[in-house]
Amino acid sequence: MRRALLVAALLMLRSLPTEAQGIPFHTPSALPLPLAESSIRSFYEHVELRTLLDNGHEIANPQALRVGVDAVPLMVPHAVTPRTVVIAAIPYLHQTFEQSGAAQTNSGLGDLTLMVRQTVHAADFIKGNRRMVLFAGASMPTGETASDSGPLPTPLRLGLGTVNALGQAVYSYVNDRLGVHGAVGYTAATASKFGVRIGDRLGYDLALGYRLFPASYRTLHDVTMAGYLEFDGTVAQPATQNGTPVPNTGGHTLYLSPGLQLIPMQNWALEASFQLPIVHQLRGTQLGPTWSLAVGLRTVLYLFGT
Repeated sequence: MRRALLVAALLMLRSLPTEAQGIPFHTPSALPLPLAESSIRSFYEHVELRTLLDNGHEIANPQALRVGVDAVPLMVPHAVTPRTVVIAAIPYLHQTFEQSGAAQTNSGLGDLTLMVRQTVHAADFIKGNRRMVLFAGASMPTGETASDSGPLPTPLRLGLGTVNALGQAVYSYVNDRLGVHGAVGYTAATASKFGVRIGDRLGYDLALGYRLFPASYRTLHDVTMAGYLEFDGTVAQPATQNGTPVPNTGGHTLYLSPGLQLIPMQNWALEASFQLPIVHQLRGTQLGPTWSLAVGLRTVLYLFGT
């Protein structure tokens, strides 16, 4: 599961159109845009895993193994200073594990993520801007990982079970209707759970955006639609037990993620993205992602004042 932390700010110069470029769905953005600070963002995402892989090659799935994840993350950012934003995010999860026709489910809140976003570079010009931001934070083990009878099966766990430290660097460039966003981040577990330590993860994202309409702004209230093509990847080291790699863990997954964002008015955005894995070089025998669909709503409620 990913990733989905908000970014961006309300610092655009008043003389410039504030929706000159929207925010990609999966790739973090460093842009100083509305619909980000002192706001609420939520979306629905379904992830389907039913492709059985052996060292990256699809094989038969005679037990009809399937994992389905329905997630509704809630994200609340707040600007502490013009360059510093704190972010809290927690998902509600419904997970399904099917094997040989039998299904098990589990639902509840997942792990809480707390982060700080710091702008380290900012440059504006007539039709666009450049920004670079750094993220630092951690996920807290608030998601259920065990029942009264012992550890839950891995597909039914709602969290990782340990504190995970994470950091990320994000760069965004927009010139009129075109935008490019890139990010690279690293996540590391700080302890073991049930004797197993989750492998470190390197995440990388690239998003290309294009404002479909309007071609040029007449007012700050113009309805805006942007299209995105994103590449979202994760390279995970194998989990370890007493320092020994655990079989059938770790690997590289890369999604191709086309998406659309519609901004019908200044304080609202509707967005959708479909993900297809184009690389799934998973280590050993693992159930890999088949597809993912996400639809979202973003609104500014000015929870902490304007």
